[in-house]
Amino acid sequence: MKLIPDILIVLCCCFCSVTTASSQVVAPAPAAPRNSYVRGQLDPSVRVKDITFVDGDRNNHVSGDGLVFGLSGTGGKSEQTRSMASSYFLHKGIRVDQAETKNMSAVLVSGKIPPYARKGETILINVSVADDATSLRGGTLHQAVLRGIDDEIYAIAQGPIIGGGVAAGGAAASVTKNHPTVGVCEAIVEREICPEQLLVNGRLRLVLRNKEYSTATQISNALNMVFPNTARALDAGTVEIAVPRSFQRSLPAFISMVGELRIKPDQRARVVINQKTGTIVMGKHVKISRVLFASENIVISTAETPVASQPAPFSQGETVVLPRSAVDIFESGGTYNVWQEGLTVGDLAQALNTLAVSPNSMINIFTTLRNQGALQAELVIE
Repeated sequence: MKLIPDILIVLCCCFCSVTTASSQVVAPAPAAPRNSYVRGQLDPSVRVKDITFVDGDRNNHVSGDGLVFGLSGTGGKSEQTRSMASSYFLHKGIRVDQAETKNMSAVLVSGKIPPYARKGETILINVSVADDATSLRGGTLHQAVLRGIDDEIYAIAQGPIIGGGVAAGGAAASVTKNHPTVGVCEAIVEREICPEQLLVNGRLRLVLRNKEYSTATQISNALNMVFPNTARALDAGTVEIAVPRSFQRSLPAFISMVGELRIKPDQRARVVINQKTGTIVMGKHVKISRVLFASENIVISTAETPVASQPAPFSQGETVVLPRSAVDIFESGGTYNVWQEGLTVGDLAQALNTLAVSPNSMINIFTTLRNQGALQAELVIE
C-alpha cells in the first residue's frame, strides 16, 4: 500500500517543476546517484559534465629540458649529457673540461597547466630521458623551466623523480619492468594563464567529447526542459546556451546546474580493433546481416627425431648425427554456421565463444564481414 502514495508524490513534484519552469527559472532537481537503479537495472544515464566541457576551459601545454642528478650509475654518457653538464657547472662558476655524467641524465620535461591555475599551485609534469641513460630511479631533477608556445616561462619543475620502472642486469642477462626512463616530478606555476572568455554575447557553448548529433540534441532538449528556449544544438559536437539574465553574474552556478543534468548518450555502431594487442571492442548497436560462416581447422605437426650413425668396426670413421624430420597435416573438416540477420553484440559474442575463435581470427572475420557488406557497423583498425 505504500507504493501508491510514493508514486503520487513523485508525480506531484514533477508537475510542480514543469509548471513553475514556464513562469520563472528554477534549478534542476538533484541528480540521481551515479549507480542508481531503474527497475532493478543500473541507470544508463550520465551527467552532462562528464561528456562535455565548456568552450574556453582548456589546458595549456608547457615543455622544457633539464638535468637529473643522483642516479646510481645509470646516467647518460653521451656528448649531449656532457655538454649540458659542462654548461651547468659553468653557470655555477665552475669550469670543467670533461664532466663525469654516469650519475646524471639529460631529460625533457613536459606537462599541462589546467585552466584557472594560480601562482604557487603545484602540478605534475612528465620527465623523459633524452640521452642514453638506462634509469631515472632515485634521481632528482634540478630547476627546469617550462615554457609555453610563446616562449614565456609559466612553471618551474624541481624535485625527486617518481617512477615505477625498474631495470637491473648483469654481464649476461638483464631485466626491465615498466619504463625506468620515464618519471613524474612536481612543478610550481609561476605565471597564470588567463582563460578565454566563456560568455560571448550572453551565450556559452558546450563541446561534446564524442561527437554525435543525437547526443547533442538530447542535451539541448534536457536544458530546454529546465531553462525553456535557451539551448540549441549547432552541430554534432556543440550545444549553444543562452544564459538566463538571473545567472549572468553567477555563471559558475549556472554551469554547475547544467553539468548535473543527466542524459543517455548515443553511440554509433562501431567495431574497434587494435592489431598490436589483439583487443576488439564492439558497440551495442553492432549488427550483422545473414551470412554463412565457415571455420576450417588445420593442424600442422612437425617432429624432429635425429638418428646417430655409427661407423663400421675398424673403419676409423666418426659417429655423426643425421637429422630426421616428420611433417604431418591433420584436417578436421569444416564447420559451417549460419549467422541470422540482426545478430546483436551479445549473440555475436556467444556465437564466437561457441566456435572458440581466437582474437586474431576475429580480426580476420570482421575484416571479411566488412568487405562482404554483412557488417552493419563502422570498422576501425588501429
